[in-house]
Amino acid sequence: MKRKEIILGVIGIIVIVVVAFFLANIIHDYHVDNLNNESDKVEEGDKIEVDGVKVNFKTYRVDEIFFLNVPDTFIMLDEETLKSKYNYNERPELVFMSSDDLEHIFISTTNESMTDDGLQTYLNNRIAGLTNMTILNSGIYQKYDKTFARLVATDANTYYNLRFFTYEDKLVTIEFNVPISIYQDYEDVINEVMDSLCFSEDDIKKYSSN
Repeated sequence: MKRKEIILGVIGIIVIVVVAFFLANIIHDYHVDNLNNESDKVEEGDKIEVDGVKVNFKTYRVDEIFFLNVPDTFIMLDEETLKSKYNYNERPELVFMSSDDLEHIFISTTNESMTDDGLQTYLNNRIAGLTNMTILNSGIYQKYDKTFARLVATDANTYYNLRFFTYEDKLVTIEFNVPISIYQDYEDVINEVMDSLCFSEDDIKKYSSN
């Protein structure tokens, strides 16, 4: 009798262990499925499309100064192409463009001295100098303990979205331009590029994980 009780006890323990094991795995799988589903929702929610085509981004570090997300289909022009395509004194130092040469990201640094306190005056003068253009948005804002100026404008043909900031007392300009006829299709892409602008690896990792 005792032997039978012992055997039943052992079987009972085994059953409990097996059930506990399967329950643990079911709970684990459940949490993983939920996390995967939540991740899928986040990815779906963050998906950026132009004409039904998903736009992926590459992160670039520019001159060891800042990070920027750029559509992975954009081409970075080499020095020779820059000189031939933009043959003027104040040409941009770095250009990314779409394969059809319709959308462009210009990055340039001027030699004129500029401080954060001077950005508002610079922005005002820049706006005052514009002709035959409509200002959609402009202003000064703070991010990552830095001061930025924003200017969004259109003319008859082109939509311009610009950011200005200072680095070592020099003015840095980032511009995204696109034909006025299709700029609304690119608003999410433009926002992604401009919003990704940051200055440390930690910040770009945090931004990309959001």
